[in-house]
Amino acid sequence: MAEKKNTIPGNTEILTEQNIKKEYNALRRMFKTVKDDDPDKMKLLERIIEEVAFQKVAMKAARADMILHGLQTTTKNASQKFVKENPAVQTYDKYARSYASNMKTLIDMLPPKQKKEVSRIMQLRGDD
Repeated sequence: MAEKKNTIPGNTEILTEQNIKKEYNALRRMFKTVKDDDPDKMKLLERIIEEVAFQKVAMKAARADMILHGLQTTTKNASQKFVKENPAVQTYDKYARSYASNMKTLIDMLPPKQKKEVSRIMQLRGDD
């Protein structure tokens, strides 16, 4: 099943390969010195970075959906109306948990000197 494309006002798509690649490249730059230290470790890091990049963009898409449609939706079943949680809330929550865990894993894999620097960068980007 194809995932619904989320947009922000002005019909700008969020969940695109281009945005995922942009996020991947931003994360990859933070871990560029690991490549020289340990190529095998870098292969593992790149896999995790790919996942984290997707998770970050998926969270942005879910957040845009929550902003556009609210935290709750109304469902009509015959003559009854039900108010339920917007599915984007669950999506955001699921990806946020995985994202935080994967970011911790990435930071833990850095050499001690870089851990502090990357943690600070992530705080400045608002990824804490």
